[in-house]
Amino acid sequence: MTPQAPPDLDLTAQAAPPQVGSFRRALRRWLGEVLDAVTGGGAADEDDLADLADDLVLATSEALENVVDHAYAGAEPGPMSLRAQLQDGTVAVVVTDHGHWRDPPSGPSSRGRGLEMMERLAQTRVDRGEPGTVVTLSRQLPHDRSPAQA
Repeated sequence: MTPQAPPDLDLTAQAAPPQVGSFRRALRRWLGEVLDAVTGGGAADEDDLADLADDLVLATSEALENVVDHAYAGAEPGPMSLRAQLQDGTVAVVVTDHGHWRDPPSGPSSRGRGLEMMERLAQTRVDRGEPGTVVTLSRQLPHDRSPAQA
C-alpha cells in the first residue's frame, strides 16, 4: 500500500511568543508525518529528509518570530496563521499576519538577518500588503520521494 500524504496543517492564534513554540512543535509533528509518508515509516537514515524538515522548522520559526516582534509593533497583537501542505512533491509553509511590514535596518546591526536566514534555508517569497504580510517557505522533496496524494 502506498503511504498517503498527511492532511494540510492549519493553525491560527494571537501573535504571542508562546504561540511560536506551539506552532513550531505542531509543524515538526506534521513534517514527521510527511517523512513517514515519504519513507513508508522506515529508513531511519533519511538524513536529507530530516535536514529538509529541520530547515523548514527553523525558517518558519523565524517568520513567526518576526510576526510577534514586528507585525503589530505599537499596537495590540493580532492574529498570525500557519498553513503547511505537501503538494506535487513540494512542502510549502505559509505564515500570514494582518500587521504592517517593517523594513530591516539599513546600517550595521546585530538584527535584521532573519529574512536572509530564511532565504538560505528555503525558497522564500514575501508578499507585503496593507495590512498584512504573507511569507511562503518551500522545499522540494528529493525527486524519488513523493507519497500518494489523497
